[in-house]
Amino acid sequence: MNTSSFQLINTEVSHDEMVDISECIQHHFNVYLDALDGAEGAQPHDLHDMLLEACEKPLLELVMKKTNGNQSLASDWLGINRATLRKKLLAYDLDAKK
Repeated sequence: MNTSSFQLINTEVSHDEMVDISECIQHHFNVYLDALDGAEGAQPHDLHDMLLEACEKPLLELVMKKTNGNQSLASDWLGINRATLRKKLLAYDLDAKK
């Protein structure tokens, strides 16, 4: 596997074949907003928090798993301060040892 490809579920996928995550997110928000259009008086609420919760927790879980629970390494990978990482792990009720 070269540096421009990724290993996904035992299948090599080139960088050009990867689905742009921003397109996935935009699609799902469009679906959410379209569903609200059909509901009388329904308004979007806390979209930013919805996005963070949907993306941040799985990212933290994955990074903590890949770094074997090493908070210093995980904070480097994430580009955040280790204290911020600890705060986020507590907020999402994630065991820092995982």
